[in-house]
Amino acid sequence: MDPSNSFESQAFVNANQLEQTETITCMSCDSYNAAVKGNIDFFKAITNQSLDLLRTPNKNTILHIYITALNPGSKSTTTLNTEAESTTNFVKEILDMCPSLLQQANAKGETPLHIAARYGHSDIVEVLIKYCAQTRHDQDLEEGIEPVKEMLRMTNKEKDTALHEAVRYNHLEVVKLLIGEDPNFSYSANDVGETPLYLAAEKGFVDVLVQILHKCKSPMHGGPLGRTALHAAVLRVAIDGYDMTTRLPEKIDGISRKVDSNGWTPLHLAVCVPFSSSKIKWLLAKDREVAYMKDTEGQTPLHIAARSGNVQAMKVIIKRCPDCCELVDNRGWNVLHFAIKREGYFLEKIMDIIIENWSFSNLLNEKNADGDTPLHFCSTSSESVKLKKFVRHPRVDKMAFNKQHLNALQIASASTTGTKVSEFEDALGAFPTHRVITFKVAITKREDMMKKGGKAKMEREKREWKKKIKKVTEDQLHEAKKVHLVVAALIATVTFAACITMPGGFVNGGEGLHPGSVLLRRKAVFKAFVIIDTISMVLSSLAVFIHLLMPFLYINNPMKLVFLAFKFILWAMIAMVLAFVTGTYAVLMPSLNLAIANCIIGLTFFAILLLLCVFQKFLEINLYVIFRLLCPWKLYV
Repeated sequence: MDPSNSFESQAFVNANQLEQTETITCMSCDSYNAAVKGNIDFFKAITNQSLDLLRTPNKNTILHIYITALNPGSKSTTTLNTEAESTTNFVKEILDMCPSLLQQANAKGETPLHIAARYGHSDIVEVLIKYCAQTRHDQDLEEGIEPVKEMLRMTNKEKDTALHEAVRYNHLEVVKLLIGEDPNFSYSANDVGETPLYLAAEKGFVDVLVQILHKCKSPMHGGPLGRTALHAAVLRVAIDGYDMTTRLPEKIDGISRKVDSNGWTPLHLAVCVPFSSSKIKWLLAKDREVAYMKDTEGQTPLHIAARSGNVQAMKVIIKRCPDCCELVDNRGWNVLHFAIKREGYFLEKIMDIIIENWSFSNLLNEKNADGDTPLHFCSTSSESVKLKKFVRHPRVDKMAFNKQHLNALQIASASTTGTKVSEFEDALGAFPTHRVITFKVAITKREDMMKKGGKAKMEREKREWKKKIKKVTEDQLHEAKKVHLVVAALIATVTFAACITMPGGFVNGGEGLHPGSVLLRRKAVFKAFVIIDTISMVLSSLAVFIHLLMPFLYINNPMKLVFLAFKFILWAMIAMVLAFVTGTYAVLMPSLNLAIANCIIGLTFFAILLLLCVFQKFLEINLYVIFRLLCPWKLYV
């Protein structure tokens, strides 16, 4: 081996070891434990070392450790030792001994104020602010700097201020303290684009959001992906989403028109969220022109609502801005093009909104950039049965040709099975003629066009939207399954118990009587009770069985089974109410007036249910959906 190479290697190793020795810091076990316990006497006894030199490998000082170790809401010095004074005394005395610890940051750039704000220690935050104001006031004023504001505006390596930390963990009292000291500061975004106001909106912290809006004079409202706090608020499905949606535009002018990196306004996002009709109504009442704003692909909120299958959102937008139906995207697609491509459970309802309004007749035959009308899109749809009403509309041009000189029937013949073609021909009610260009050549031209990227883009777009819809519905489906299982099991238990105990009691014995038989067995109303109660128990038991079986079935669309179980539960609930009415009537027959009164009260269940359906206030589900849910022979999803 070359001696020179050996010497150089050894020198390199020694240099590395020296560098590591110089950069790695650590704190003794006794010092660390004393900081955790808030043992001020231990640190008073240290005379040979400055306290700011006591650091962990991540450069945490004794103040970082002490504040982190405190229990939330604790008023003792330590989480483990109750022999201390108050939480603030330890901080005050440590700062008196070593003032430089006040703004000394750890390896992540976090000061003690960051840590105190993160864990909601408002008393310590107040002490740090007061100490900074008292000790640095004269020095910093000479330099033209306000010491408290300087400390509050300090950021860590992720560009988070103490206010970011307090908002992120919903510490309202800390937020009040920080904003009260520096209400004129705008608090810019951190490294990932989050401002304190955006964090409050995204996490649904209404009280914190209100505090920032009312106390900060000009709060920044930006967020990741170019979004604003209002974008985050409309995405909240819970009631706090509506509360924040109404407050933000009142305080920040023009926020409802701000667009994200995709060109989406808050209204574009709102139409993608289920049960968002109230937020959409409010946004349109505040500024109806947002309904006409297009994203980077030229799509309006109405187009997005059609793509998402949000029937209620479409109704609200069309009611308030009917002429926005005239707008098309960059490809020339109108709302009907989007609705037909969306397909799915609500397709019929979406189509009805448009085709039943004769003022929208121009949309029926409007061509996109490729010359395709909505009818051309119908020809390749897997939901041809649901589109019959549209196809048979008297104002639909059934002989329309696109730029490849193909009509809808030709496209259907090329892209679907013989059965589907027959269904489409039946729906058309006519056999459109073909043009001079032969069928084979025309189809070849269309395939060449698709190969250039049109079809790939369309399929990619469809997959992306399916993923978004799936993500929104998966959590709701999971919660619904749990609730359904509990309700089904409860109905099964109640109906089983009712049938075993039997209203009216049993025969004790006697001449010609079988002991244990039911006293009311010969009455017709009692027989009705037994049959209806059994039906209810069987249906609810089937629903329980379906939910128990679902985890072991590998199916592409579990929604079908969930809806089937839900229908069984609905019918079981109806049968349970009828069983109750008939059972109590059988027992109360000797008191006829009481029996009739009880039946009337029991049957008000159906009157109230009908009233809820008529006014469409039952979870924003309309009569059409109720009908589908109550028809076990229909399983559209």
